[in-house]
Amino acid sequence: MVKKTFVILGLSLLLVAALVQAAPQSNPAPSGTAPAAEVPGMALIPDGDFWMGRTVMFLFDELNWNARARQDDTPARAVSVDAFYMDKYEVTTTEYARFADATGRAKPWNWKDGKVNPGQEKWPVYNVSWDDAVAYCAWAGKRLPTEAEWEKAARGGLDRKLYSWGDDLGAKRGGAYAAEEKGGQKKLAQYEAGNGPAPVGSFPANGYGLYDVTGNVWEWVADWYGRDYYASAPSKNPKGPDSGTYRVVRGGGWSNDEDLWNTGQRSLLGVHYRNYAPASQMSDAYGFRCAKDAPKKP
Repeated sequence: MVKKTFVILGLSLLLVAALVQAAPQSNPAPSGTAPAAEVPGMALIPDGDFWMGRTVMFLFDELNWNARARQDDTPARAVSVDAFYMDKYEVTTTEYARFADATGRAKPWNWKDGKVNPGQEKWPVYNVSWDDAVAYCAWAGKRLPTEAEWEKAARGGLDRKLYSWGDDLGAKRGGAYAAEEKGGQKKLAQYEAGNGPAPVGSFPANGYGLYDVTGNVWEWVADWYGRDYYASAPSKNPKGPDSGTYRVVRGGGWSNDEDLWNTGQRSLLGVHYRNYAPASQMSDAYGFRCAKDAPKKP
């Protein structure tokens, strides 16, 4: 009798195992991981904390010559943002032309006969306002990044560094593009150039796979500018003041030529540096890239 019972029990266990094997299996994402979905042309920026603001001390700090406007990127502190996607490249003239043709939006005034200038097909679009940037991103199913998102993405996973690749600027002057060198060093970004922006992707990407977050064109972001905002901003997903006079632009541009008392430091190119302009401003040094929400963790 006992033997028969063991046989029946063994058969029951085998049947349960077979049913479990046949049932659909779920594979939940490991706890604490960012979404794994890919979006063409965009990089996934993971959630979590980063140090936002300026942690580098310049000569004007040491000499106490710090104008009030130079302090709008302090205090530096840990800020957390949810995972999101960011365009790997600044929006190009070719991409913007498709948008303008599809929507009837005005094209940059410097385009001859309303067409992209020959040889500039891969240049970042410029002479576009903040409203133009917002409209393009919405048309593409995206949005402008917040200032906090932009800075986290630009840092490429490197905390408390001056530039998107570290603290060394690389070649100080010289070649317009990455292939050109001076003094044995390649330029790492398009700055101090007299011939306009470089084609997107001309320089190495940062740690998150983003190109040209330093130099090339300043990039519009979603936030209103607040000079004292960093002192009161929330530590989770800050989105800027509720209102203001100017919109924020970040990242530096191709024409920036600044050397702080011949120290080799260029604060305007630092990933911490905040600049601002009226939303209607159009400039040959202002462009943008788009962001997109990432799926929430399971």
